[in-house]
Amino acid sequence: MKKLILLTAALFMLGGCGSWHNPNIADPAKEKEIFKRDREFCQNYNKQNVPVGAQTDGEPPEPTTYEAEFSENYAYENTFEKCMKRRGWTKK
Repeated sequence: MKKLILLTAALFMLGGCGSWHNPNIADPAKEKEIFKRDREFCQNYNKQNVPVGAQTDGEPPEPTTYEAEFSENYAYENTFEKCMKRRGWTKK
């Protein structure tokens, strides 16, 4: 599970290379504040709605394949981007 969390964090950092911009917000300071709030909202939405890792009911997690982990991370990133775009953000 730690490996999956680290991989997800790495994807967020790599995804951060393309910065987000909201053309509806003129003030840069306000844009940073709203971005932080929207990013947290979308991350929490993903935690609740996109399953990542094995659901084990307290048992040790079963090993997963690289393809399964990639698929889960892709679903997480894809849902995150859709959430941000629905809130008015675009990637530069």
